[in-house]
Formats: sequence, C-alpha cells, structure tokens
Amino acid sequence: MLHLPMDIPAEIHRRIEDIEHPGYGSEEVIVAKGPLVIMAHGLCAIDPVMRGTCWITSEAGTLSAEEAEEILRVWSSRVEGADEEM
Repeated sequence: MLHLPMDIPAEIHRRIEDIEHPGYGSEEVIVAKGPLVIMAHGLCAIDPVMRGTCWITSEAGTLSAEEAEEILRVWSSRVEGADEEM
C-alpha cells in the first residue's frame, strides 16, 4: 500500500441498511468518484460514526477508512523527489 498512485480512479462506496426492515439486507451505493487522493480525503471527512459503512475501491484494491488515513499520512510525509532513483 505504500506506493499507491494518487491519481488512479477510485470510488467511495457506502452500505445502507433498510431502517424499516432491519436485518433484511442492505444496499451498496457509490457516493463519489474521482482520483484516489480526493476520495481518501473525502472518506476521512465523513463523520467517524459513519465511516464504518464506507470504503474506497480502485484498481489497486479496497481501502477502509483507516487505510485511507494511513495512505494520506504516507503521501503527506513523502519528501519531494524521494521516490526517484539517483
């Protein structure tokens, strides 16, 4: 996960329970689409109580809210040019 590209297409998904019929299934909806870095920020901006019902999908795989926070920390701590070979 440490070398995920920021600009790959990604989606935030949310699981919605049927409040009128609890326990009778849930529905998955796509909340937003865009570059992974924007979706990671978006997921982290969701109320912490609601984050457990959301996740990000991309060609690189699925990220939970905790994993999105971690990848944002990794991206934020990178030194300009540190990934380039000398």
